[in-house]
Order: sequence, then C-alpha cells, then structure tokens
Amino acid sequence: MREIKKETLPEQIAERLKEYIFERGLKPGDRLPTETELMKIFGVSRSSVREAIKALQLSGLIEVKPRRGAVVSNFDLKPVFDNIAYGLSLVADVDIFLELLEARKALEIACLPIVVEKIDDEHLERLEHWLNKMFNATSIDEHRTYDMLFHQTLVDATHNRFLVQMEILIFRFFQKLYELFPRRSGIVSLNEHKEIYEACKSRDLERLQEIMDIHLSRYYEEVKEKINEGKNS
Repeated sequence: MREIKKETLPEQIAERLKEYIFERGLKPGDRLPTETELMKIFGVSRSSVREAIKALQLSGLIEVKPRRGAVVSNFDLKPVFDNIAYGLSLVADVDIFLELLEARKALEIACLPIVVEKIDDEHLERLEHWLNKMFNATSIDEHRTYDMLFHQTLVDATHNRFLVQMEILIFRFFQKLYELFPRRSGIVSLNEHKEIYEACKSRDLERLQEIMDIHLSRYYEEVKEKINEGKNS
C-alpha cells in the first residue's frame, strides 16, 4: 500500500484498504493491519484511521472483533441495502410507491424460472404454511404480515443471496405501502396466492408467471387508482 499524505480524507484511506484486501486476496475472517500499523503505512493520525475503519464497517466490508481487531467480513449486502432504504425513506413523492410496485413485479417475475428450478420441499412447506395463515387471518395486519412472508419465501426459494436481499429491501417499504393502500380484493388475493402455491408445487412455470402477473398487476392498479383519487381531491 502506498503512503497517503496527511491532508487526504479518511474515505481515501478506506479506498486504499479496499485495494489492500483485493491485492492480498484476503478472505472472510482474515485480519487487517492494526491501527498503529495503518498509521505508519499511511502517515496519518489514529482518528483518520478509525474513521476509515468505521466507514468500511458501515459498508459491510469489514468487522471489528474483540481481541482480533479489524477482519474481512463475510459477504453481506444488508448494510448497503440499509443505507439505500434510509435514503429512499426520505423521499416524499407518492409516485415512488408505483415505482416500487414496478420494481417488485420485475424482480419477482424474473425470479420465477429460478424458483421453479430450485424450490425444495422446505420452501413449499413454508409457502403452504403462510397460505394457511392468510386464510385464517383475523385482521388486516395479520393478513399483510403473512402476505409479505409468503412472497419473501418465494424469492428465498431461489437460494440467491442478491435476490433475497433485494426483496427484503423492497418489502421494508411495503410496511408503509400497505398502511396507505390496504388490499381491497381480499378473497381474490387469497385465491391468487393459492394458485401461486399450486403452480410452484407442480413446477408449472408458464402458469406461475401468468398468475403472478395478474396478482401483482391487480394491486398496482388499486394503488394507482387511490393515488390518482388523492391527487384529484
């Protein structure tokens, strides 16, 4: 690693540390140099090193462990998505909910070929469990919770960490979305969920794509109608 001049920012130290991890081929659990060693390498203060370490912790690239210091983290996109979630939560434009629904539809439908290929008995059992919970829900809040868990399980059945964490990000906003725009087509929605489960069980990709498109498009139109009503009132 090349030395950094004292006037450079902690973010630049963080970038050099990323280079160091890549160049050395470090793996999860491998240790980074100590704070004192980094101070000597870069020619900077301890506070600058600590700020750089903190930035890399927030990005999920490293973690600091007692008695071991900074080590390379296991792969995890959660910190990145947490930052995105926080940023999007500050957006006041209600049309972002429609964009969110479009993103969700694109993601879930794109997942379906992988779901059909990789879904196992465990995920089928979980889908059936949440389906039964939805049918027996005694409140809108219960139904909403089981609805989200059903769809999260569907994406989880891909066994793809990128897709799973993207779905988690989207569903964080569905908490607010469902509060503002609860489903009106209760029994229709339940029957659609049942058909989604049956298509997964039979691994019928064509039917699964068809019913998922119907299911997600229905809610999109409901939300769009309510947003337009609000704009015109």
